[in-house]
Amino acid sequence: MGKIPSNKRQPKKRSIMLKWSFANMIFCFLVFTIFVIISYQSSVLYFLEGEKDGLVSVVDSAAKKLETSSDNLTPDNIYKYLDYQEPNVLDNLYDEAGHVIKSAEAVGIPGVSWRSFQVYDVSGQMIFTTQSSSIPLANKKSTAPVIVTIDNQSGYITTREIKSKKTGQVIGYLQSFNNLEFYYNIRNKLLFILIALEIVAMFLANFIGYFVSNHFLKPLSKLYAAMKKRTYSPSSEFEEVEIHSGDEIEELADVFNQMMSKTHDYIEGQERFVSDVSHELRTPLAVLDGHINLLLRWGKDDPEQLVESLEASRHEIKKMSSMIQDMLDISRLKQLDDFITEETVVEDSVTDLINNMKMIHQTSEFTFEDKLDDPQAKAQINQNHYIQALTILIDNAIKYSGEGESFVKVTLSENDKHIITSVADRGLGICEEDKAHVFERFFRADKARNREIGGTGLGLSIIANIAQIYHGSVSVESELGKGSVFTLVLPKADLK
Repeated sequence: MGKIPSNKRQPKKRSIMLKWSFANMIFCFLVFTIFVIISYQSSVLYFLEGEKDGLVSVVDSAAKKLETSSDNLTPDNIYKYLDYQEPNVLDNLYDEAGHVIKSAEAVGIPGVSWRSFQVYDVSGQMIFTTQSSSIPLANKKSTAPVIVTIDNQSGYITTREIKSKKTGQVIGYLQSFNNLEFYYNIRNKLLFILIALEIVAMFLANFIGYFVSNHFLKPLSKLYAAMKKRTYSPSSEFEEVEIHSGDEIEELADVFNQMMSKTHDYIEGQERFVSDVSHELRTPLAVLDGHINLLLRWGKDDPEQLVESLEASRHEIKKMSSMIQDMLDISRLKQLDDFITEETVVEDSVTDLINNMKMIHQTSEFTFEDKLDDPQAKAQINQNHYIQALTILIDNAIKYSGEGESFVKVTLSENDKHIITSVADRGLGICEEDKAHVFERFFRADKARNREIGGTGLGLSIIANIAQIYHGSVSVESELGKGSVFTLVLPKADLK
């Protein structure tokens, strides 16, 4: 029993465009994520280093001014070492214990870029501040900038021990606290912007990737449609897929066109072969069947009829065998791509063939006219195929020579690109109406006359196929009662 085809639906395959756009989105996401991380970390480090360097620069500048004092730093003399002209320029602030703190919040500090710092006396009591601040002295030793949190505020803090350049004694302390709240706000905003850009870029990459892949894969879709059409109707007329993308898809389409063209020719050849065989073998098989039935009924008892039936049967069998062999030769020629690069020295081949023909047909007259400039001129053809084509032409010239002595003239000539072989006879000739069909399979101009001559009607068709395979041509010029001239034109082989 035959296997019942399954009705189970095949799983739907995902579009390559969606796969491509998704892959493109993932790729862009990863690349942009790396870019965001690097950009974010680089910006953070760069900003922090800038803040640290600025803080150190300001502290160093202020410390140099304060180190010029030979006395301990106090609220009363601090103004002199910070380049203020008068003490009343600074505002007075008071801490919880009532100690005076000079403030420069309103006027700034001459010669020092604005930055928050405080000055303390030798006991650690704050005596000066650049702004309203009550930050206690964190350390009485010089420290490098570090990030700390004071009153829920994070920032860099650094301390300098102030020593008088004149006495070498500690006269006070300098401390700076740089609030990084602004930096953290910028950092958060930068992170938000980079993530937002990443999301936008990801969807934009997906969108662009889809349309770009759609554009580039359109030729592939066209090729797929053509393949699918050929799958469902392989014997239909083949139409070439025209793709001009200028890339590998175009090359793939060219290979597909060549493959399908050969496949179509092969299928067409097989169908024609079956059709021709069934049509042409019908008559000889009917003749065989008639003679066998005759022998079975009474012919086997009549010696004369027995011999006649056996001879007729043998003749039909030889005819069928020759016909099948010729049709097989035509079918094989369609698959001989490996031979198209072979070369043949035509003069030697023609000379050998004519000498052989003279031995076989001793009553025929043969003439060979050589017009080649180079006796070693080569045609782009396999030698066996060239001899096969020439043999068919000479055999036909002898067969159709009429009642008198047969005459065959072979002429070799050339032009810039081709080797030209002509076979002329003085036989029956071909009428204008039939000349257009002589290279078709099984075509025979004079049916009654051909039954006497014999043959299968496939010889000239074989020559036409040989000429087509080697990118040449074959033609005929003929006049009834005056003979025919068949001309085979083949490409010259490249001279090395």
